Amino acid sequence: MWAVTGATGFVGYHFLAEWKRRGKPVPLRLLVRTPNHPTLQPYIGEVEIQQSALQDAHALFGFCSGAEAVIHLAATISFSPRARAWMHQTNVEGTRNLVNAALEAGVRRFVYLSSIAALSRPAGSSEPLNEDTLWEESPYNTYYGYTKYLGEKEVWRGGEEGLSILIFNPGIILGPYPSWEKGSPAFFRMIWGGLPFYPVGSSGFVGVSDVVRAIFMGMELHPTGWGKRYILVAENRTYKEIFEAIAQALGRRPPRLPIPRRMAVGFGWLMEHLGRALGLPAAATRETARTSSAHFTYNGSRITQTWPFVYTPLREVIEETAKVFLSTYAGTAKR
Repeated sequence: MWAVTGATGFVGYHFLAEWKRRGKPVPLRLLVRTPNHPTLQPYIGEVEIQQSALQDAHALFGFCSGAEAVIHLAATISFSPRARAWMHQTNVEGTRNLVNAALEAGVRRFVYLSSIAALSRPAGSSEPLNEDTLWEESPYNTYYGYTKYLGEKEVWRGGEEGLSILIFNPGIILGPYPSWEKGSPAFFRMIWGGLPFYPVGSSGFVGVSDVVRAIFMGMELHPTGWGKRYILVAENRTYKEIFEAIAQALGRRPPRLPIPRRMAVGFGWLMEHLGRALGLPAAATRETARTSSAHFTYNGSRITQTWPFVYTPLREVIEETAKVFLSTYAGTAKR
């Protein structure tokens, strides 16, 4: 039995779909806050659902008991200063609690979904970042990335205490989700709506199906390649290139106006203060402005050199995601 967190999130949604597509190869126990979440409805009666939180250390022991592996997909992702305390509770303390519960319950394997944000982004770096890149202070780091870095440290500590561990660091994950309101799925909604601007930076991108496939492949090939972390980046691209590809797949006009870094940071500062004054989430922050205006590349080849893993081309990922968008959201939204 596998104990899985984050099943209602973006990656978790696709993890469950892949599990079902593979013929439900192993029983699943899911840790969720909202057992009646819409994305869980197709799996009612097929999986065990435990309603709890990562902050409840006592409940986590029961969640891990009898599990052969823990797959930790849950995280709080935000770039708002107002969310920092909650991110620390979820991404750091919650991961610590789960590692401790897994050790106490005698779980053998622990898979952790981290992020390229946990690798650090050194100022002035021109070389591709890889799995050996060490964390260092940089204006391009985000607090989210810092909490994922600390979460990784908890997982490495679990490895030293007896867990067989596997860490994945995906880039910006592209793919469909029933809600197109946040994360990378929101790129499709915004470009469909006529987004005129694009950030001037670049980053590493990967399809969500590749992330899920890497997790299943790791579980199938155990113990080959365990005790390591793997960057999951199919291609390094500018945001301009990604937005143009999305626009083409949607049949819309691509964003034409670049947002200079200084202007982006100023806008992020304004949105942070406006959000604080209105008690609403900020549409942009200084962190998102800095990172989306910078150029970083990532070497995602370790996994292809270790396992028989081949990345899906981003254009294919974008085209397939656009088809889902056009048949769902766009089909009911006004042009």
